[in-house]
Parts: sequence; structure tokens; C-alpha cells
Amino acid sequence: MPVDMSQTANDAFLRELPWNPQPLRRYDQPEPYPVERLPPIIRDAVEQVADYVQAPLAMVAGCALSAVSAAVQTQFSVSRDDRLHGPASLFFLTIAQSGERKSTVDKLFMQPLHDWEAHQRKEQKRWERMHRDAMEAWENNGRQGDKPEDPPIVPRMLRGDDTAEALVAHLDKYPIAAVVSAEAGVIFGSHSMKAENAQRNMGLLNQIWDGGPIREARVGRGETIIESVRGTMGLMLQPDVLAKFSEKTDGLARGIGFFARFLMCHPPTTQGTRLYKQPPSSMSALRAFQVRVAHLLLIPAAFDEMGRLDGHCVRLDSAAERVWILFHDEVEELIGGDREYSTIKDIASKAAENAARIACCLHVFNTYAEGLSPITASTIDSACALMRWYLDEAVRFSSSTDVTEEVRNAEKLEEWLCRRVREKPRDPITVNMIRQKGPGALRGGKRIDDALDLLSDLRRVRVKSYPGDKSRYITIAPQVVKEWS
Repeated sequence: MPVDMSQTANDAFLRELPWNPQPLRRYDQPEPYPVERLPPIIRDAVEQVADYVQAPLAMVAGCALSAVSAAVQTQFSVSRDDRLHGPASLFFLTIAQSGERKSTVDKLFMQPLHDWEAHQRKEQKRWERMHRDAMEAWENNGRQGDKPEDPPIVPRMLRGDDTAEALVAHLDKYPIAAVVSAEAGVIFGSHSMKAENAQRNMGLLNQIWDGGPIREARVGRGETIIESVRGTMGLMLQPDVLAKFSEKTDGLARGIGFFARFLMCHPPTTQGTRLYKQPPSSMSALRAFQVRVAHLLLIPAAFDEMGRLDGHCVRLDSAAERVWILFHDEVEELIGGDREYSTIKDIASKAAENAARIACCLHVFNTYAEGLSPITASTIDSACALMRWYLDEAVRFSSSTDVTEEVRNAEKLEEWLCRRVREKPRDPITVNMIRQKGPGALRGGKRIDDALDLLSDLRRVRVKSYPGDKSRYITIAPQVVKEWS
């Protein structure tokens, strides 16, 4: 019986072969978030919210710790030794697609801050009304006596997608801020993060993390000097926005240490698994968390005679200091050569300080009602365990984004191929067509051939020639087309 060797029969045979495409980039699964290392008052709330909202646990923990940092940073800082002192403020960055419910989680953990802000706005209006009445009485009295003083500035903390200028203006009035946003693309992709402004604005955020000072001079605006500041960040950013930002700034963010200050996570999505759940009758753990945040917010910021923040500096006890030193040296050794943290030197260089900040936040939040005491060894040990997780996460994310030009070219070609399939699903695609109409960046030289070879090796495309036809035809794996849909 003759064998059908026609192109139609061959195409049908190829379609029936299993594809099993391999990923272009390596995406390792993260280790489980060490939620057990959080104090019970934080851990129980995180687990309760994660169970109800069905959001990634690491993202939920970051939202909770952002609220803790915002509440603690006003009055407390941390001392690593006799000379190394710094804020307790933390910067969190979650890399995730839209729809992971960060806004919902933030609302739950940040509710005490929103309530505090509402009270502060009410107070501000009360002072302004009293000032208007006093001014009116002074005017009616022929301006006799001293002119009424201006109303005091009532503290406010929560910020959203401020520009750098708006954030400095806020800090000039009250030097404490909590920037919380589920759409951090506005920060990373807005006018404030255009290439020409990136270095200045990223430098400003570095100064905020460092605790100040901030010194800015603008033509027509004069000079702004803020000796000490405190700032918490809890941001979410979509991977493509981060990639465009890094490309736009030519790697500047890593170069000046902007991302080094962030505790980053890129959790697997829970979308597609979140079946409806009835709300729990009681969220007692979350309520206990919110009450603790509210109590900490009642402690006013203290200032010295020079107008600088003058809060309590929490120290490590002797055992805790030994644990912290061991962690510091462990990370330092793992930065060298080709060791575990050699690809994230900038992030690892801030790890010991971030661990101390985490420990201060955990310690104060868990024990402040019992009086101010030194940070214990068990608390710093838990903080170091959390920091190791964030370091591993940075390594994992870095390995998935630090790709070769060959991989990037393959991705550009694959995107073009999939778009062509969607637009003209019945039209064949040939190698010559790619040379003529494909991505402009790949035309000329061997870039198209190299990209096709890589995609073929990974079983993402098939390149086939037929007897009597000089053209080479390309078929794309259905799974790959779905990835780009």
C-alpha cells in the first residue's frame, strides 16, 4: 500500500505529534514563605486573610508587614551596634500580574491607617475653622492685638501614586510617609520615571530609605532641606512594566541600588483556583492586628530642638547581636565569587540592615505594650530567616530576567509568529517571510536563524521543508500560541 507523502498528510502527522515545548526562561518555584517566623499577632492575621482572599501568601505577608512598618517607623528606629543606627522603615515590591487582589489585601491591613487619616483630616478642618473664626474676630476688632497664629499642620502619612515632587512636598510638611499602591506602574512608568528623570527620582527614594537628609534646589522654588525622614513602601508591579522600566533606564535602577532596598517577591499566581468562599463570621486575628496598628499610630512623632525626628532607638541584646553578626558575615561570604548571592550583590549588601529593620518591626509590634526592651536573639533569628527567603526570591527573579540576547531575540520572533497566527491562522509562515516582514530588530545577519534554532531546540516551533519546494515552513506549538494570547 503506497504511503501518502503529501504536504497535507505530513502536516496532519506533525500536528498529531506531542509538542512538549520547553520554556525559554528558567522559572524556579519559590520556597514556601516562612510565615511561621512571624509573631503570632502578625502570622495569624496573615494566614486568616490569605485563606479568605485566596491571594499569594508572600504578597499577603508583604502587605501586613508594610502596615507594621508604617505604624512602627514613626517613633522607633534600630541600632545594630554602637555606631550603626537606622530607621525601621521597610520597602516591599511584589512582582505580579493585575488581578492578584493586592488592593483587597491592602484595604484589610491598612484599614487602621485609613481610619487614622480620616481622623487627621477632620482635625485639620477643625483647626482651619478655628483659625478662620480667630482671624475674623481679629479683623472685626480693628486688628488689635497679636495676629492669630496659623493653624498647626496635622500629620498625614498615606500616599498613593505621588510624583517625586509631590512626595517631597508632603515630607517637607510632615517627614513621614507610607506609599502604598497596587498599581506601581504609575510610579515606575510615569513622567517621574522617564529616563531623563530616573536618576534623580530613584536617588530621592534611596534617601528616604536611608532616613534622609533630603536636599533639593529648584529654580523658582528655592531650596528644600529635610534633615530626617521615614518612609514605608508597599508596591505591586506587573512584570512587563518592570522590564520596560529597566530597559528604559538602561539598568540604572540596579546600578544605583534602587532595587537593593526592596524586599521583593514574585509569587506564583492563585488565579484560576479561587473558588467562591463565604466570608468568615469573625476575623478575630485580623481585628487584633488592626487594633495593634491603631494603638501604635496614637504615639505621636517626636522631634528634637532642630526639628529632626527623635524617636526611640531599639537595640539588640548581646545574644541578638551575635546572631546578627553571624548573618551579616554569612551573606558577605555568599556574595563573593560564584556563590549563591553573587548575582544580586546590590541586594545582598543591604540584607543585614534590612534584617535588623525587620527585627525591629516584629519586636516593637509584638511587645511594645510591655515596655521598650532590647531585641532578642529569637526575634533577630526569625528576621534573618525572613531575609534569607527574600534573598532567595531575588536570586530566583534575577535568574528569570537576566537573559541573553539570543533568548530576547527568540522571544521577539515568537511574539511576532504568534501574532501572525492569530491574525491569519490559515496562511503558512515561511522563513523567507520572516526575513521580509518579521521583527525589524532581527533582520540581517544570523539573528533569525539563531532564534529559530533555539525555538526549535526547545520544541516551541517546527521548521519543515518539503520535496520540490525550496521554502522552509514554520509551525508553532499550540501551547506557545496560548501563552501569547
